Amino acid sequence: MRTADRTFQKTFALAAVAALLLVSQPADARARGARGQQKPFVISSLGTPFGVQVAVVGTYAVNETYVEVNVERALIYVSEHCPYQGRRFVNTIAVGLATNNPSGRWEIENRSLPVFVERVLAPRAEYRLAGLRFQIPRNAGADLSKRWLVVETEETAPDLPAGERDEKGYAFAHSCRNLFASPCAEGGR
Repeated sequence: MRTADRTFQKTFALAAVAALLLVSQPADARARGARGQQKPFVISSLGTPFGVQVAVVGTYAVNETYVEVNVERALIYVSEHCPYQGRRFVNTIAVGLATNNPSGRWEIENRSLPVFVERVLAPRAEYRLAGLRFQIPRNAGADLSKRWLVVETEETAPDLPAGERDEKGYAFAHSCRNLFASPCAEGGR
């Protein structure tokens, strides 16, 4: 009888361990599945009034607590069609989730950690980046159908007088506003 009891206990213990492994597997499988569901996007502010303009091509995947953005290639361009005609020190680039605020304007709700560019570019100059990865935290319960991606660059103007030189400026480019709800027909702005 003791041999039968031990066999039963071992079988029960193995079954319990197997059940625990199976229960924990769906979360891992969901995470892997979300990473596998990469969706393409194109964002561009080329031709807009911004002094620093970008064109970004990449993919995104929605995970439970963040949106993963993989930038295959990015172009940063300094326009010659803006009031300030001097050089720009492009410090960083980041990607965020934007939403409409109660006043009817948009705002960046959450943003990724920035990637340092640290390049001085003259008007008509461009700089190319590739292989960037961003993770944008998501608020619990956030309805992504009412959010979109925004690329933000931070820059200063090294040719301004000393007192004004360190003032930060920002330029933005965004995807279509229904990026997460349905495929975009446009390339963003």
